[in-house]
Amino acid sequence: MKTYGVLLCDADDTIFDFRRAEEVAFQEAMRAFGLPDGPDWLAVYSGINLALWKAFERGEVTQPVLRVRRFESLLARMDAQRDAAAVAARYTQALGCCAAMLPGAQEAVRRWSARVPVVVVTNGIGSVQRGRMERSPIRAYIRGLIISEEVGAAKPDPRMIEAALRAVGCADRSRALMLGDSLTSDIAGAEAAGVDSCWFNPSGAKNESVHRPTYEIRRYEQLDALLD
Repeated sequence: MKTYGVLLCDADDTIFDFRRAEEVAFQEAMRAFGLPDGPDWLAVYSGINLALWKAFERGEVTQPVLRVRRFESLLARMDAQRDAAAVAARYTQALGCCAAMLPGAQEAVRRWSARVPVVVVTNGIGSVQRGRMERSPIRAYIRGLIISEEVGAAKPDPRMIEAALRAVGCADRSRALMLGDSLTSDIAGAEAAGVDSCWFNPSGAKNESVHRPTYEIRRYEQLDALLD
């Protein structure tokens, strides 16, 4: 069995509980501006946000535009007169304070980091991802944090993975493995960079994309055997 010497790991919905963080930040931002914060409106926002992040992956929108446009769209749906940029800023601040982990993720990252360098590679906003990492229980286990806003490119652009490899001095791509939940971002990015990939698919969803991960796992423990 092939084993790897470097683990590149996605953040949201791979080790961080993004749905929980999103809910907490959404409620805080909405309440600060006297706006409805119930689950129905959270679902509306989540749909808008997801569509914009997919557009970002395709290079159709920049992160600064994305940050505000998602709230412009939400406020239009609410028919509410508020400053979208101010709402966006409050949301971003709150999101950076929430470092909830997925069940089992903390222990898994601890195990992995005892074997190989672990670098987090995320399509995120610098202040948010660094704030969450600083507050997270895994910060001591992470060798590097590569953020799309700081790199100037986003997964699946191979520059993200190339930056992660440089961060740990890995010149041999065959020794690196990319772990992530997104076929269009993490797995496609690994393909573009010539790096093996592992699709984290805890729900057992069917792969209907054109992207083919090297491995697929449903539990963190399944990754352990692939690491030196």
